[in-house]
Parts: sequence; C-alpha cells; structure tokens
Amino acid sequence: MAASIASLGSAPYAATVGFAVIFYFIIFPFILYLKDPKGLRRFPNMSPFSGMSNLPFMILAHGGARSTHLAKLHKTKPIIRAGPNSLSFAGGQAIKDIYGHGTPCTKDESYIDHARKRKVLSSAYALKNLENWEYKIADKVQRMMDHFDKVCTAPLPKGARFPDPQDVNVDFRAWSNFFSLDAIADIGLSEKLGLLDQGHDLVEAQQTCGAVYKTNLRECLYPTARKQSYLLWTYDHYKLLNKISNIIPFYRRMAESAKGWDEIVLRRAQIRLDRYQKGEKLDDFFQALMEDKNGKSHELEWGEIFAEINIMCVRRVM
Repeated sequence: MAASIASLGSAPYAATVGFAVIFYFIIFPFILYLKDPKGLRRFPNMSPFSGMSNLPFMILAHGGARSTHLAKLHKTKPIIRAGPNSLSFAGGQAIKDIYGHGTPCTKDESYIDHARKRKVLSSAYALKNLENWEYKIADKVQRMMDHFDKVCTAPLPKGARFPDPQDVNVDFRAWSNFFSLDAIADIGLSEKLGLLDQGHDLVEAQQTCGAVYKTNLRECLYPTARKQSYLLWTYDHYKLLNKISNIIPFYRRMAESAKGWDEIVLRRAQIRLDRYQKGEKLDDFFQALMEDKNGKSHELEWGEIFAEINIMCVRRVM
C-alpha cells in the first residue's frame, strides 16, 4: 500500500521530467526550425530531420562513410544543411565568403580558444623553427625507410604480377603511426619514443596516482578517436552524451581505452615537465607553451597544458 502511494506521489514528477525532455529535444528544435533565426532553411537538408537535430549526422558518422555520402549528395546539391547550425559545401568557392574579411559567418566555438592558443604557440610555428626541426623529420623518415628496406621483397620473377603473399608482411598503417608519433614526440616534447626502432607500440603510461605501467598505444588511440568522431557533432551536449553513452558496452569499451590513452599522454607530459623543472631549455612546442621567447611564463594551468599535448598527439597521428 505504501509503495502504491509513493508511486502515485512520484508520478507527477516523472511526467514533468518526461515533458521537459520532449519539449527540449523535440518541440523546441522544431519551433526553432520554423522560426529559422539564421536563415538556413533555404538550404536542402541532408535528411528530413537535419534542420532540427544533429542526430542524422551522428548516425551517418557511425556508418563509416560520412564523407562518401556527403560527396554523393554534393553531386546535385552544392550546399547541404548537415545540422541545425551546420552547412556542408561542395568546393572551395565559399572559402572567401566564410573566412574572408567582413564575413557575417561566426567562427565555431572551438576556433575561439584555438586563436588564443595560436598566439601562445606563434613562436613555435615560426618558419625558422620549422626549418630547424627538419632534421628530426629526416631522422624518422630514414628509420622508417631502413625498416622497409629490410622487409622489401626481391624483384618479381619475369611474368609475375604479384609477390608471394608470405612476403607481404608490412602493416603500413602501424608503421605510419610509429613515424607520426616518433616525430611529434620529438618535435613537441623532445622525447625519443623509439617506436620505429622497436617495431611495436608498447609504451609507458602513468596513472594519476603516479604508478607507471606499459600498454599498447594504438589499442588506446584508435577507440579514443573513433568515439569522438561518433558523438562530437552535437557540441552543446557532447560532455553529457559522452558520459551517458558509457552505459552501452560498445561505447564503454572505447571509454576504457580512452583512459589508457590519457595516461600515455600524461606520462609524456610528466617526463617533459620534469626536464623543464630541472632547467633544461629545449627547442620544442612544450617550451613555447610554458614561456615566450623572452622567457616570460604564460602561466597556463597544468590541465590546460596536458590538454594541448593530448590534442597535439591525436591530431598529428590520425
């Protein structure tokens, strides 16, 4: 009896929450679509619901053929509305209108912070520095080519079109990742990861408690980027959606891998910070994050520095 009374008492609250959810995610977006405050309704939708929700684009991203599908649509539609506030353009003709002087287009939220960070890192991106770092790239190219020379097949017999399948044993994606990670670790953090030399991706990771262990880098990196590519498109709700999605095992496995990736990056950042605190002046991105060319500190929080190193590693590899 008491349980029945309690359930009756909670019913109005459940109904209120349910109505609020329906209003926020369905009714309100539909009202905005009809009001069309940004004038985007004149563009053809990617799907019937693209003008009201990013969900169709997220579903498309899960299919693994996002760019292919958009390219197919662009054969007949130069501009497509991919979401409530998103347009996809078929070519480069619109670049001037979007990024040019006096454009009415506003930058995406991510660009605002990016512009600030760009000022901080401007000295690191200077042409002189890029030229000075050329030897680091050349070193990694040589190490990768040395491995390819070792596993290169013998010249094909006369009349043969394909090598023996047993000789085709190079995972180019893995080795291109080894190259990218070795290069960015050297340029960004002055660290020699040595992936090209060891031929595998087993690296040190560090938990927040300070414990150090070894894990496979690529097994942590790929699921991290994959989950972001699935859920990122609804910016306003990404953090909430990222947490809620972990209820589903498919996403939870990716989240667990992401934890490993964060701990790999934390280890890289901690090693470089230790060197910085010991007074080492190294010519890399980390030095530019910490201070300007005159030695004045940028006074960035450690969490912000860690986030920048994380972004640097992910975007230069994927």
